[in-house]
Amino acid sequence: MGHGIAQVAAMAGYETRLMDADGDVLGSAWERIRSNLAGAVSRGKLTQAQADAAVANLTPAGQLETAARDADLILEAIVEDLAVKQSLFQRLDAIVPDGAILATNTSSLSIARIAEATKSPSRVVGMHFFNPVHIMRLVEIVTHG
Repeated sequence: MGHGIAQVAAMAGYETRLMDADGDVLGSAWERIRSNLAGAVSRGKLTQAQADAAVANLTPAGQLETAARDADLILEAIVEDLAVKQSLFQRLDAIVPDGAILATNTSSLSIARIAEATKSPSRVVGMHFFNPVHIMRLVEIVTHG
């Protein structure tokens, strides 16, 4: 799902970094985005210029520090495992600027429990996208408190 989220962010004009520590997974995600964009062009949903602009907004990153260090919004779409998400948010908390929003795409875990891993839980939100992200124009925003 992460590749779809990155794709729609890039299509909306945002500088977007797509991150996965596994180079094969990152490469596959990059190819799926390019394929989705090419399909949209062939169906007349996007112009080639719009697809090219989306690709220009995307940067693949294999290191968390590279992907997150100066980001305004970080949205993770990793495995639905509380301990794994808490570990990631703890790492992100040490990397990102103080004003950055940390978002999780969880559909079943407690946002508050994930936020406990950070020094500033108030900046953690849920952003639940629906598949396929590049077609379903819907996102649920969840706070905690």
